[in-house]
This record gives sequence, structure tokens and C-alpha cells, in this order.
Amino acid sequence: MIDDDKDYRQLYKLWLPEECEIIEAGDGRAGLQRIDDSIDAVLLDRQMPNLGGEAVAEKLRQRAATPAVVMISSVKPDVDILDIPVDSYLRKPADQDTLLSVLSTVRTRCKYEARRRDLLALADRCATVSDAVRATALAESEAYQRAVERLDQHGVTLADAVSKP
Repeated sequence: MIDDDKDYRQLYKLWLPEECEIIEAGDGRAGLQRIDDSIDAVLLDRQMPNLGGEAVAEKLRQRAATPAVVMISSVKPDVDILDIPVDSYLRKPADQDTLLSVLSTVRTRCKYEARRRDLLALADRCATVSDAVRATALAESEAYQRAVERLDQHGVTLADAVSKP
């Protein structure tokens, strides 16, 4: 759990099941130092000092063992999240049921081969964007159109991100 807001770290810690081993960090650099191959999921804030969430997500994707990454941010999602290599994007404040459901889904996706996992993560982010951005803005966004076309080419729908972990 990497978040510069201690209150959010405490809240998420209370929500997670007791059997979860929780590692906390208050900034991206410290978080990267604490994450090893035994970590299967990361809750990641987007805006932090000493290395923001986007940079942390990029560095995590370069590792051999890649944990599931759920970005939780107060930043309203826009088409720019399509380029962030995270498995899911939630807006703060997320509720406990949503957080636990998303964590379960993205952890399951980690068992899939890399391409399938990446496509489902992209579908997840596209669904988030389509819920948060006006339809006219989506129609004008080349990045969104490219993402949807990529998903179509591989037979993945936005609903697959939710219904097929």
C-alpha cells in the first residue's frame, strides 16, 4: 500500500482481511524499495512526493514478477489513465466492498498469461474512463478510440473487465 496520506493507509489496512500481509509506504520511492517478488497486489496513490504513482506503476511493470496494481486516486479519471500500466483505477474515496472486489478481480487476472491480463486491465481502464468522461469527449479522443479498437481486435469488451476476472 503506497499512499502519502496516512489516514487512507490506515483505512485500507482496517478493510483488508487479517491474513493479508500489509506493507506500507508514504511515497513512491520507499514503496518500490519495499516491494519484492512476494507481493501479489499493490494499492497505489497517483499523486505522491518522491516518485508519483504513474512512475511507480511503470517501474513495477518492468519487473519479472509483476504484482496486481490498483491505483486509487482523488484525480478524476480521464483518457490519460489508458497509458498508465495499472490493472484497475479507483477514485477516492472508494468504499470497502468495491476495493475488496477489485482487489480480488485483479489478483485473479495475474494468473492469466500476460497479454490477456494486459487486455483486461485496458478494458477495465476504458470502462472507468467511459463512466467518467462525456461521450462527446470520448468520441474525439484518439487514445480512447485506439484502445477500444485494440480490445475489439482481440475480442475483449469493456464488460469483460468486470464479468470475467
